[in-house]
Amino acid sequence: MKSRPVHNEIRPPGTLRLRWEVFRCRQKSDTKTRFLLELARAVVTAPRSADPPPVLEIGTRSGGSALLILRLLDLVYPPPARRPLVLTVDPYGSLPYAGAPFQYDDRHYRAMKQALAGYANHVHYMMDSELFLRQLDQLYVWRAGSRLSFDHFSLVYLDGSHDPTVVWPEIERLLPRIIPGGFLIVDDTDWFDGAIRLRLEAAAPRLPITVCHHGKQTIITVDADPPQLVPESPRTGLYEEDRGPGQEAKDE
Repeated sequence: MKSRPVHNEIRPPGTLRLRWEVFRCRQKSDTKTRFLLELARAVVTAPRSADPPPVLEIGTRSGGSALLILRLLDLVYPPPARRPLVLTVDPYGSLPYAGAPFQYDDRHYRAMKQALAGYANHVHYMMDSELFLRQLDQLYVWRAGSRLSFDHFSLVYLDGSHDPTVVWPEIERLLPRIIPGGFLIVDDTDWFDGAIRLRLEAAAPRLPITVCHHGKQTIITVDADPPQLVPESPRTGLYEEDRGPGQEAKDE
């Protein structure tokens, strides 16, 4: 049986095309152009393969950023390549919108469905991130006759709740699932006195990641297989690498 070709020879879209795609999707998103452009760059530079892992977005709202991701994946994976699944997570309903004096309503859900309806590689989970992460190990889809679990992602985009008590568990659970060379992008990390930025900067020296702050965004590039993050050390207050049985923490 012949193996499927890997389409790494496809040149990623240039900056002009990325700007055009961002322009087309910008009206459906409340994220500014320069931040969508960084997301676009991550999509087209993430590692590619014949059977690519999914892309995950938490916080979908009207679907503008998810639409951008899907459109760019169409460019990066032309037929007959198998496009990655794009998973979106958002509970919708009449929920308060973080940082603004209004609530979600059916308009956002309807706009998302209309924007993304044409993409068969899109799957939406209508739940909050806490429930999604609790069920993540049990979730799967059938694709090409095989059961696909969500143990790896090439790109994760976090733009749901910006409360550090919600965002940090998302990072803890999802960072170990990102493939080498992949990205985790966290939006609005300047909120709450930059609490998420401080935690990431404290954890970064112990992990094979590169952390870059871009305006209100933080972009994490995974350099190698990341170790599991464990609860805060009562001695240092920093997140440390997972240690095997019998391994003691060394005094700094």
